[in-house]
Amino acid sequence: MSTWKRNLLAAPVLLWIGLLVGVPMVLVVALSFLSRDNLGNIVYQFTLDNYRRVLDPIYLRVFWNSLLLALLTGVITLLIGYPVAYISANLPPRRRALALGLIMLPFWISSLLRTYGWMILLGNTGLINNLLLALGIVDRPLPMMYKFGTSLVGTAYMLLPFMVVAVFNSVDKLDRSLLEASYDLGASRRQTFFHITIPLTLPGIVGGFTLVFIPALGLYFVSDLLGGGNTVFLGNLIHTMATRGRNRPLAAAFSLGMVALALLVLSLYWKVSKDKSGEALFQ
Repeated sequence: MSTWKRNLLAAPVLLWIGLLVGVPMVLVVALSFLSRDNLGNIVYQFTLDNYRRVLDPIYLRVFWNSLLLALLTGVITLLIGYPVAYISANLPPRRRALALGLIMLPFWISSLLRTYGWMILLGNTGLINNLLLALGIVDRPLPMMYKFGTSLVGTAYMLLPFMVVAVFNSVDKLDRSLLEASYDLGASRRQTFFHITIPLTLPGIVGGFTLVFIPALGLYFVSDLLGGGNTVFLGNLIHTMATRGRNRPLAAAFSLGMVALALLVLSLYWKVSKDKSGEALFQ
């Protein structure tokens, strides 16, 4: 197929992406340089005050909270998701299809409903506390809600399938002959796993981390419901400023800060994806 025909076929997709992503992003960038009056109305006057406020130590703490939450979510989902994906990819075809169906099952249920499910489990009158009280293990309900750890658990649960699917695709495409060659040369299963399997599935690991990291920055409803707003994250801050705070220019500036964090992770993914064997990461 000639180049102009490929470009012609890609034109509707590029146009659609430009309208739904490019135009809103340009509007957010423009909005971040505007001001607002005392009533919260946008004033069309150029200013850099929004970005100066972003660098305030109080707000930098919010960036750190969000970065820490996203990083820990990526690590937890990787530790749980890699074994699940590895075992699932090595199952017989029928069982593998069943495993994939079970992994994708949470996507059939609203994420908001799943978050309320965690509230029912972890609340002071929830199932876990009621069970512990009934068994006499504790004499008062354990305070498990409205903490950073609770937000982390909810976010990791929401995004775990993304990691599993990304790693599964990478393990499924693994050249088994390389593993057999490693065994024939005297390597143990442990040595083969760490020196052959993990490097070859590194693009899937980084891809899964990217798919988890970026949404973890903005899942504000999870931290609102499970964290109780005690720890402020970027998503919560942007939502509050754009609605109750009536400061959309400042919310736009923080949104671009979130985009910058996401681009840092995407740059790592692009670096690894240059070489499917994962060698680009170590150059």
